[in-house]
Amino acid sequence: MFEPKALVPSLQRLLAALRRLPGVGPKSAQRIGYHILRSPREEAVELARTIVTLKDRVGECHICGNVAERGEGEKALICPICADPQRDQARLMIVEEPYNVEAFSKTGVYGGLYHVLGGLFDPLAGIGAVELGLDSLARRVAEGSFREVILATSPTTAGEATASYLHELLKPYGVTLTRIAVGLAPGADVDYADEVSLRLALEGRREMA
Repeated sequence: MFEPKALVPSLQRLLAALRRLPGVGPKSAQRIGYHILRSPREEAVELARTIVTLKDRVGECHICGNVAERGEGEKALICPICADPQRDQARLMIVEEPYNVEAFSKTGVYGGLYHVLGGLFDPLAGIGAVELGLDSLARRVAEGSFREVILATSPTTAGEATASYLHELLKPYGVTLTRIAVGLAPGADVDYADEVSLRLALEGRREMA
């Protein structure tokens, strides 16, 4: 492991910043940091410019919470899925994070809409119904024309607790509530599932009583 005190300040700050990224440990930060250091200045500038542009133009879709990019002159953020009139407007899949939208989309078996929670219930971290914006979700279901709402949270303790709460929250609106089933083992995380497992989980979903 590298010794931080042996590094020049600028490199030390870069490695510290990289280590704050999820899944990046000391060794990975070291490899990435030295790669950036050795790469042409133009590549480093382009990377920095891309990150700044991302922060300036990309945010949450005001309808579903998915990733959306603001076009020139646009004020409201609407993601490509919500803006696509060809999507199945009668089905809504509830997922944890925006990258789950991409993962389920790659299965090729789902053509409906999504709603991104931005997390799961975590009482110890102070994350509950308010933090997950469940009031807006309930309004969306109440005001929409959905026939089916798919609860696609991970089959972990937190994911099951969230799905159970959503079931009770949305049951009064008369929609069919289904839960992803086979393909994901109990305790598995949707974030790390492959496309085949997600496809099986989606195809094998069951209605919740």
